Formats: sequence, structure tokens, C-alpha cells
Amino acid sequence: MIITRHGNNFFKFVFADQVVVVNPVSKNSKQKTVRFGSDLAISSLFHPDFNGYDEVSFKDKIPFVIKGAGEYEISDIFIKGYGLKQKYEGVDEMISSYSVFFDNINIAFFGPIDSAEEFTDEAFEEFSKSEIFFMPIGGGDSFSPKDAAKFLKQFSPKIVIPIFYSQESDVEEFSKALGVDIEKMDKLTIKHKDLLEGEQVKLIDLKIV
Repeated sequence: MIITRHGNNFFKFVFADQVVVVNPVSKNSKQKTVRFGSDLAISSLFHPDFNGYDEVSFKDKIPFVIKGAGEYEISDIFIKGYGLKQKYEGVDEMISSYSVFFDNINIAFFGPIDSAEEFTDEAFEEFSKSEIFFMPIGGGDSFSPKDAAKFLKQFSPKIVIPIFYSQESDVEEFSKALGVDIEKMDKLTIKHKDLLEGEQVKLIDLKIV
């Protein structure tokens, strides 16, 4: 699996002949957009920074779109979405976080939430299976760096990738609270067997490409 970052919250996963995207940026966003085809697009909420489905549709690659809570299976990709009602940019929104299993790897991808207290026991159990956590850390509408680290300590991730932040100081504060050094990368290439090696969690800050 190859993971690249294309916006503050926008990630692309490529494995075999499949392309999965999470939170694609739309043309109505103030963020820079990119254009490519995908097989599956997953969105945390209905907002221009998260729902650019047309931007990840190209030629014969038109994605199946997931934009909320529920259980899904698409081409051997298994997704469970969990919604929480919280404010985003001052508006009450239903914000979705996801547990995704594909390429033999479990991933937890959290929306811009500032509290996880209302997640069900089922949601916590599902997230606890995850090996890679995409974790909001920027404060404001999402967890602060310290709160994100505190939340993560309930789990046993192998890799943590910070998201929903605008300042490098947020990553540095998160790194200190987590007690893990930052590794900066342009892309992450990972196989399941790599996650079996070593016990120390890795904190990987992916650059926007």
C-alpha cells in the first residue's frame, strides 16, 4: 500500500489496482485541488474541504462514495462508519469517523472531532483493531495535540499520522505528548508484515504533495 497526502485532510491509498481516497477536496474549497480517478471515496462530512467526489472521478474510474455512518463492503474493502454530532466552523454537523480494512491492514480515520466520549462501545472495539491511526490534532474543531495523545493511549497503534492541523508546532506538541519522535515523509509505503516488526509506535508526518 502507498499512502500520499494531497491536502490537509485529503489522503490517497493505492494498492494492487485499487485507489481509495478519504476527504477529497472539492473545487469549491479554498484548498488546492488535484484530479485523478479513484475506486472508492470516503468523506467525513458534507463540506467543500471533504466532498470533492468529482475531482477524484476520471475516465473509467468513478468512485463509490461513502459519506456517513454504516457498514460497507466494496471489492474486498470493509468499512464501518461512526457518526458524532459536533460543531464544525460553528455549525452543527454529523461528522463521520471510519474503520477501514483493506490490503490486510486495519486503519482508523477520524473526522474533525474534539471529543470521543459519545462513541459507542462497538466503535471503540472496532477502532482498537486498527494498526494505523489518522488522528486530528489541530485544536479548535478537533482534538488539541495533548487531547489527541491522551485519546490514543487507549489503543495500541503501530503508526500514527497527524491530520487536521495548520501549524508545525501542533505536530511538535503532539509528538512531545505522545513521547514519540516525528518522521517526515513524502509518502508511506507499507505492507502488513512491516507492522509486525518492532513494538515502538511510529509518528509519521506526511507532506502534502
